[in-house]
Amino acid sequence: MLFFRDLFGRKMLVLPISEIPATIFQFTSAFSDVFNHPAQEKHFAEYLTGLIASGNRTVAGIHQRLISDTDYDSLHNFMTESPWSADDVKTKRFEWIKNNLPPIIEKPTVIAIDSTFLHHSGDKIHGVYWYWDYSKKQFCLAQRLVLSSFVSPSKLIPLGHQLYHRGFLPEQKLYLEATMPTADAPEADWNEYNELVEKYQENCKEHKTQLQIAAELVDECEQAGFQKHAYVLDGAFLDKDLMNHIDQYRQAWVCRLAKSRLVHVAGGGCSSIEEFAKSLPKDVFKPVKVKTRQGEEQTYWCFGKNMVIKDWKLQRVVISYDNQELDGEPIYLISNKINWLQAYKILDHYIMRDSIEHLIRDNKQELGFEDGQQRRADAVEKHWELTFTAHAFLELAVDVDYPEGMTAPKLETIGQKCRFLETKLLQSLTKLIEALILEGRNTKELLDLIARKRLNGLAN
Repeated sequence: MLFFRDLFGRKMLVLPISEIPATIFQFTSAFSDVFNHPAQEKHFAEYLTGLIASGNRTVAGIHQRLISDTDYDSLHNFMTESPWSADDVKTKRFEWIKNNLPPIIEKPTVIAIDSTFLHHSGDKIHGVYWYWDYSKKQFCLAQRLVLSSFVSPSKLIPLGHQLYHRGFLPEQKLYLEATMPTADAPEADWNEYNELVEKYQENCKEHKTQLQIAAELVDECEQAGFQKHAYVLDGAFLDKDLMNHIDQYRQAWVCRLAKSRLVHVAGGGCSSIEEFAKSLPKDVFKPVKVKTRQGEEQTYWCFGKNMVIKDWKLQRVVISYDNQELDGEPIYLISNKINWLQAYKILDHYIMRDSIEHLIRDNKQELGFEDGQQRRADAVEKHWELTFTAHAFLELAVDVDYPEGMTAPKLETIGQKCRFLETKLLQSLTKLIEALILEGRNTKELLDLIARKRLNGLAN
């Protein structure tokens, strides 16, 4: 059954898009110099509206919601063949975000580096591979993206994204070792084998790891000039080269530390940080109060110390429990700010990472982040970029005007803002129906106009 949701998430009848809301046209006008034809600007506004208000956020799903004369081939061409660049849109989006962020940077403001799976059911989509999904405890077909996100106490905005491709380099190396010709093999066999070796060496040179992608996202954020107090990263990104790369920009960073990581201890030698934590008396753990992005106060029991990480250098390490009895597993955090002697400073920044899960969920559930079905690389990148553009619009530009006498709800989530835009579509549809009735159109003509794309078989 077709439906849309109201501001409280309740299911209601799905609405056609009879008119692009004025607030979206005002936003998309800032991107006019990215496109070289009025039709591109029109499709840009239509696609953003479809991402925000459609249940099916594929090209076909968005098209079947439009009452305008836009045909399917035109919208599909916009996302595939049309000569506009996702990189140009991203550059303009970064510029727009910087111009529309509050002028005073809130504390703590961070840029989070993380990764996520975009799940799919088919393996023909660009960038889809089989992965082991640790959260679902099963293998899945998915694209794996590395992301950067702007996080402050009041704003949560996706910034950059880059697709990780599996290199299968260990498998290729094993295959070469197993298929190496014998010394007396014919020259033709050796020539064929040497070609494979050259291809393997080329793959090794061109393949980018997730850590290398993360470093490029840091470069991107630095070149764009986003203000922040620190980078925060998941433990999977704790790598000496990556951290040193951030150090070169003289930026603070806070990262999760694996419990097996070795640190130098008093008396010489090394111990895992887990074993070091177990050796500490309970009275060295002191209560530390921090606030989440939602303003909730939480208390942790922490111990902090500057420690030399094995095969690295002196860093600030914090061991944190969520209970006074020190039961269960603590979390281990590490930072390059060895002068942050108060543990709350490190926790205050790292706790901002908790919001990234909500950001990714909103992009997937509300804006169709993993709904793109394109097989071409450029079309996939365009879909992701427009998803992030829609998120930036909802976070920073939604202009809310309520009917007179209505108590305005507080729009805090991306989902709530999507529902508000759907009420604008309802308003536009009501005006269209009113105009058509005044023109003397009958019921059949109204339904034919509104439902013709729904019945054309292009979308489920």
